[in-house]
Amino acid sequence: MALTGEAVAAPRPDAAVTIAAAERLAAAQDPYLRRKQLWMFEVLDDDGDGAVTPGDTMQFAHRLARLTGHAQDSPRAQQMVATVNRIWHALVVKPAWVPDPKRLDAEQFVVVMANSVAETPDKTLQYIGVVTNLAFAMADDDHDGRVTRDEAIRLGTEVLRVDRNHAEHAWEVLDADADGHLGYAEVLMAVTDFITSLDPRAPGNLALGRV
Repeated sequence: MALTGEAVAAPRPDAAVTIAAAERLAAAQDPYLRRKQLWMFEVLDDDGDGAVTPGDTMQFAHRLARLTGHAQDSPRAQQMVATVNRIWHALVVKPAWVPDPKRLDAEQFVVVMANSVAETPDKTLQYIGVVTNLAFAMADDDHDGRVTRDEAIRLGTEVLRVDRNHAEHAWEVLDADADGHLGYAEVLMAVTDFITSLDPRAPGNLALGRV
């Protein structure tokens, strides 16, 4: 029995209740976000077995490393691996609404993404910024603060695994001033648009939203 004036901890909700609430939130989100989340699931499902696992996310990091000429044991690649692991733990392992933190099927992946965007938007933006910054630094091999057309199209076809027409379309949208380069701010805005924006006219959705 609590003493007078002593704070009483609120009871933790039953896991099934928490999971059901998270699933309702995901089901109620805009279908446009859901469609983009399912595309992200396909990108991350490296072996095509219908589930995203920590191993799949590591393969994503390794694809990026190979594309940008970084060995898997290089500092940049190891930094990306550590970051991806940290984000998996924050979005999948820690929340009570994930039934199996070692394996996400497509619907569970949607629930994770929907709840991340809706419930912890500041953290979501932070994760987007960290991953985009690392990926941009890996792609910007000459450290001039820019990514070229060829680098961006290879990133699309070899890391995101879209067809070349999709990758070229994305480039034409994002390189709005036609100067032949993308800066970090342009890339960050595109990734943020794709993960969070409901506006089909936003640059990131115009570029990557052909899903």
